[in-house]
Amino acid sequence: MKRLFKFIPVLFAGVIALTLMSCSDDDKDINPTDLPSNAKAFIATYYPSAKIVKTTKDKNEYDVILNNGHTIDFNKDGEWIDVDAPVGQTVPTGFYPASIDTYISSNFGTSGGINEISVNARGFEVDLVSGVELIFDQTGTFVGLDN
Repeated sequence: MKRLFKFIPVLFAGVIALTLMSCSDDDKDINPTDLPSNAKAFIATYYPSAKIVKTTKDKNEYDVILNNGHTIDFNKDGEWIDVDAPVGQTVPTGFYPASIDTYISSNFGTSGGINEISVNARGFEVDLVSGVELIFDQTGTFVGLDN
C-alpha cells in the first residue's frame, strides 16, 4: 500500500506534463508583411501612425499588437474579429455599423467610448470604457446587456 502512495505523485506529475504538452501554444511569430492584404489595409486605415510590434498566426487567426498597446485579431481571411484598446482608451470608429456609435452616444454620452469590440456570427459584443458590456445584432441594432 505504501508503494502505491509513493507512485501517486509520479503519476500526477505525468498527467500534468501530458496536459501541458497537449495545450501547447500553436502561435507562430510572422512578419507583418505576411498578413493578408485586407488586414494590412485595416491597420493602415484605422491606425495610420501606429507601428506593428508583434504579429502571430495560428491555424485560424492572426494576432497583431501595435506600439500604442492596441491589439487586433483577424480571421484567416484577414477580416477583423476583435479590436481591443488598453484600459481607459478607446478603439477607432468607422469599421463597424455607425448605429452602434449612435446608440452608445445617446445612452451613455461621453462615458461610452468603446474599449473593445468583437464580431461573430450573431453580431457585435462591445465593452465600454466604463465597463458596461453591450450586445448588438449584425446590423448594429442594440440587443441587450451582456451579463
